[in-house]
Amino acid sequence: MSESSKKVAFLRGMAEGMDLKADSAQNKLMLKLLEALDEMAGEIDDLKARQDELEQLIDEIDSNLGDVEEALFPDEDQEGGCNCGHHGHAHDGDEDDEDEEDEDDGESMDFIEYECPHCHTGVYYDQEAFDLEEEHLCPQCGKELFPNVPDED
Repeated sequence: MSESSKKVAFLRGMAEGMDLKADSAQNKLMLKLLEALDEMAGEIDDLKARQDELEQLIDEIDSNLGDVEEALFPDEDQEGGCNCGHHGHAHDGDEDDEDEEDEDDGESMDFIEYECPHCHTGVYYDQEAFDLEEEHLCPQCGKELFPNVPDED
């Protein structure tokens, strides 16, 4: 029983204790008000119960959506992620991944981050494999990352 239902029940008990009968206009009004309050308290209780059910359903949907997102968009750390160093998602600096790469090829890889001048997305490059003469496009906006690179003389 909710707080509002308890209060209405208390008022109804007071009316019965006062032996309130519908014999006068004032008493009729009081009894009708108690009936209305009782109905409103019941509807509020029903709404609260339905809201609780909907919140549980939303939590379940959110959980299921998370499972779908994981299936459709696996982490870059899992299989299927590109490790070329040119797409901005190759490496997030996770120490576990660095250790795995060190064990695989015996070399350590140092990555630098460059911010796209157009959309400000962070793009990561392997310092040793980076070639400024190659065309480098932002993975987010597709624009050239180094548009004003002077020619070397």
